[in-house]
Amino acid sequence: MDFKKGLERGPFSDKQAAQLHEALSGLDSGQLQWLCGYITGVSQLAPAAAVGNGTPEPVVAAEPQKLTVLYGSHTGNSEGLANNLAALAKAQGVEVEVSDMASFKTRDLKKVTNLAVLVSTHGIGEPPVQAEELYNFLHSKKAPDLSHVKFSVLALGDSSYVDFCQTGKAFDAVLEKLGAQRISPRVDCDVDYEDQAEAWQQSFLQLISQSSGATPTADAKSNTTATAGKPKYTRKNPFEATVLEKINLNGRGSSKETIHLELSLEGSGLQYEPGDALGVYGTNSPSLIEGVLQETKLSAEELVQGHNGEKPLLEALTYDYELSPLSSVTLTKYAELTGSTRLQSILADNEKVLEYLHGRDVLDLLKEVPYTLSANDLVSVLRKNMPRMYSIASAQTAVEDEVHLLVSVVRYQAYGRHKEGLCSATLADRFQVDDKVKVFVDKNTRFKLPANPETPVIMVGPGTGVAPFRAFLQHREVEEHTGKSWLFFGDRNFTTDFLYQTEWQQYLKEGVLAKVDVAFSRDQEQKHYVQHRMLENGKELYDWLESGAHFYVCGEAKRMAKDVHNTLKEIIQLHGGVTAEKADEYIKHLQVANRYQTDIY
Repeated sequence: MDFKKGLERGPFSDKQAAQLHEALSGLDSGQLQWLCGYITGVSQLAPAAAVGNGTPEPVVAAEPQKLTVLYGSHTGNSEGLANNLAALAKAQGVEVEVSDMASFKTRDLKKVTNLAVLVSTHGIGEPPVQAEELYNFLHSKKAPDLSHVKFSVLALGDSSYVDFCQTGKAFDAVLEKLGAQRISPRVDCDVDYEDQAEAWQQSFLQLISQSSGATPTADAKSNTTATAGKPKYTRKNPFEATVLEKINLNGRGSSKETIHLELSLEGSGLQYEPGDALGVYGTNSPSLIEGVLQETKLSAEELVQGHNGEKPLLEALTYDYELSPLSSVTLTKYAELTGSTRLQSILADNEKVLEYLHGRDVLDLLKEVPYTLSANDLVSVLRKNMPRMYSIASAQTAVEDEVHLLVSVVRYQAYGRHKEGLCSATLADRFQVDDKVKVFVDKNTRFKLPANPETPVIMVGPGTGVAPFRAFLQHREVEEHTGKSWLFFGDRNFTTDFLYQTEWQQYLKEGVLAKVDVAFSRDQEQKHYVQHRMLENGKELYDWLESGAHFYVCGEAKRMAKDVHNTLKEIIQLHGGVTAEKADEYIKHLQVANRYQTDIY
């Protein structure tokens, strides 16, 4: 970023402006965010300006103020960060109350003075279920004046989506519209959120503690990031798991390629529970890398300075950056670098962005909008290689030092070339048995079996969406849970695509599964999906819900999850004898009570 012109307009000498420009230009966004909070805090502590007679204004002690931390979480990341922020605040002597948005009473907004909002973006730019009520209230005519509130927002999202951090942006905007004062800038975090989140926490708390007159507790310094109990291997320091087994579960002639992977976690100390995900780092295909090098006429051996340090361009393109699929991050940066009016026109319309990104990779972009790039220019526009999250298909209570995955391999033709999913193709083509895969456990506190082992569960998981339910059933078998289990599974063809068929049959035989209903969409002229099986069994499904069953959905978000949701609503209306509005209320009650949980993507 070029700070020079802005600094020249400030109250600085030429020498000071040059020094500041040199210092600031080397900082990343997280460091700049921390520095912003630090300088703001220092300025608030600076001696007051002398008044008329040269006597400093008396310093009035700030009254302690309470910090309210609200979170809206889909998988538990915002929840974990909110609790960590609360712990840090308490350690610094700040009185704090932390709450999920669903439990927070909107009437209590009048009591809030300092507010931290931590929220993820769910689905296609939507707020998480637990954030919906507060979100809608703040955007309604009932929303109160909030001029007494000082706030900051930490937004979590995934920059591969056009609506990146949209929920956090919306909360930030509406709080300002209602009169609240932004105490520190909103921070938008990508999948690798840890560093930015920590910087935001530190700067925000610094401002809060200074303005509230709080006194840090004795252990405040030792509690800076609550590191105790954290696993050794994390997103930033993944474990190299050995591939033990790799099996294509689809039969001969199938139009799909779904692989079952078994990885060894021996020696890692990593622990996971049913419902958690495994983060996996993939590598770009050699043919795609070669195409990019040819198109840019760059040398594979040329050294580049990237986010993982200096290394040859070939190594950086293989491990550190994403070449496929094309992301909105890369599109935006490339448009800025090239000054392309065509790309800028596309970026002005989200629908056009979605249309342009679909099926394209970085090589397509380089071919369509040619530009002479240096090696460092190239890596500067690329999105960092982000881990792909796979729902874990095993229970650690059953497989011990192993972890199992179910992966649908993505392959397609677009724009005259063969394309593939970065991580799924890595696992299918570039990693074999005995190879090492970089992984870490990603906890999901919002997709868990009921605490009561006698509670019935209904599981809807078409295709690879069945993965976490394999983990659920393994766990229930080992722990001898007595609650009934009902599985809805769907795929294309019975003979080639019935994933884990023999396991489901064995669970039925043992009584671990009470029911299995399947739908194979291509086995008849009229396509049948899991929602059709739900409707056919609507009365019994409703009876299960009335007896306290938990309802789970895992799989594709845009169509499947919405169809299942609408079908559930239809079943409640029909068999509960209620209106559409009452059915919505019934479903909302299930969601808030954590009896309707989704793991969708």
